[in-house]
Amino acid sequence: MQKRIVEYKLDLIQKLHLSFILLVILGVSLLLINKDFSYKYLLYFLTPIISILILSIIFLKSGLLIIDNTIYKGYFLLGLLIYKQKVNINNQPIVSILRLKRAHGMPAFGLASPQGVHSFYKFYIYLLNQSHTEKTEVIGFKKKENAEKVIDFLIENLNLTNEIYCPDFS
Repeated sequence: MQKRIVEYKLDLIQKLHLSFILLVILGVSLLLINKDFSYKYLLYFLTPIISILILSIIFLKSGLLIIDNTIYKGYFLLGLLIYKQKVNINNQPIVSILRLKRAHGMPAFGLASPQGVHSFYKFYIYLLNQSHTEKTEVIGFKKKENAEKVIDFLIENLNLTNEIYCPDFS
């Protein structure tokens, strides 16, 4: 089993949102601890569980896992595999990086971006057939260097070749 853990699953804005939610939950819990109500022990039980769950989501990383010549997209927490998803590699011996423009809404907006939309490029690794007409997404990264590291990892551990995406529909 070989694994390559590359980058965090969430970006900075998403991490800040979850941190704010965690602070609100902890603040409300601290305010309610001194109150006398019937669900006080449920609060004692749920607050640490929810806090640990949110912290684990904040520190979640994505990467690839290869087991018996099968590629899995994996999610890791502190280097431990939390979840894996099989990637279909039937008759697709070529691997390539595609740069695609993505956008997501922001929580606040201003004069520079009145729509509140932030656009960025994401680098996706695809498995391709010989004519580049069929493709299967393996994983996407925010940095090109991370995508290149994973390409090298796939070429090193599997019998794949790296080519520039150029479909031949003839």
